[in-house]
Amino acid sequence: MTKTTKTRIKLLKDMHKYIINEIGDEEAYFTWITVGVPDEPQEEDFEYIAENDSEWNDIVDIFKHICCNYR
Repeated sequence: MTKTTKTRIKLLKDMHKYIINEIGDEEAYFTWITVGVPDEPQEEDFEYIAENDSEWNDIVDIFKHICCNYR
């Protein structure tokens, strides 16, 4: 696993926690798990997103959208 992938996994987990704990909006969470990270993600889910540039870029865009619209 590359350093970039490890960094992305950490950031992705932090984003996931932020959506749950800081945003705290049910609709925002539903958006996150529907088009972003699966509900109750496993380590493999984080790895898949982190290793795939297209998936990574999409999840960052989704995160930004949620933060702008629900915060």
